[in-house]
Amino acid sequence: MTTWTKVTGDFDFLNGYFDVHHRTLKQAFAGCDEWLEYDGTTTARTYFDGQISIDEMRFPTKGSYGLSLRLFDPVSEQWSIWWVSSTTMKLYPPVHGGWAADGSRCRLVGEDTHDGRPILCSYEWSDITADTAHWEQAYSADGGETWETNWIMDFTRRSTPPPALDVPKLTDDFDFLVGRWSFHNRRRRPVLGEPFEWYEHDATMEATTYFDGAISFDEGWFPSEGFRGATFRLYDPEAKTWSIHWINSQRGRLESPVIGSFTPDGTGTFEGPDDWNGQPIDVRFLWTPGTDKAAWQQSFSTDQGKTWTTNWHMEHTRVD
Repeated sequence: MTTWTKVTGDFDFLNGYFDVHHRTLKQAFAGCDEWLEYDGTTTARTYFDGQISIDEMRFPTKGSYGLSLRLFDPVSEQWSIWWVSSTTMKLYPPVHGGWAADGSRCRLVGEDTHDGRPILCSYEWSDITADTAHWEQAYSADGGETWETNWIMDFTRRSTPPPALDVPKLTDDFDFLVGRWSFHNRRRRPVLGEPFEWYEHDATMEATTYFDGAISFDEGWFPSEGFRGATFRLYDPEAKTWSIHWINSQRGRLESPVIGSFTPDGTGTFEGPDDWNGQPIDVRFLWTPGTDKAAWQQSFSTDQGKTWTTNWHMEHTRVD
């Protein structure tokens, strides 16, 4: 049996339920000193034993959600954080950084745009206790010489789950996957090229949804392979498509997405460009949903989708 080594517990403090008081600057880069105040909640948990942190924010007065996806890179020992708002259902550009040596604060910075102009965006965590935390966002339009804080959050732990939002459900496409599964893997080695062989191993996974189904996330345990894998799926309500990203615990980054949708018969097809050992390829995922049984298949193409080489099958069986 594999014993997983805990890499980091940086964001374990956020696990659980919090009430959140928000203050947002009414207008950035305008010499504005008017702040808007409102209350919300957040629910957070970690995956990969702390290496992934996800929190879902609820804004009842706005009728919307927000989500932070945090990934720790075990090589660089840095965090990357992506923000998703239910009003756009897009991944915002990430910020990158880490914690001070004494653990007192965390600062992350990344490139973004505001009203069409390039800016820097920073996140900063501070004043962490068992039941409270403080967070600020700031923008810089001069390459980091000066910063303007435009969003402040103060967290206070609560003992009960926050109430649900009364907003329309966008999709239930991946609701079938919620829960725990065991699955049998049949994989091609190497994934491309000749000669090759098939090898088999068993694994387990647990899946959940955020934004009432519009974000799907699962964490998989592959004990014989020595790693954990996760999948982050984001629904685009305008295109009615999903972007699906793979995360490997050994790399700690969001891989290039495959994009697609489910057909009326229930089969999901998702494709996207990637590379394998420096060679450009196309990747295809096929999902066959089911209540107690489900199947997934991965294929690669080296000729722009004219032919496909299947290299990974998963057969899922529900555990609970």
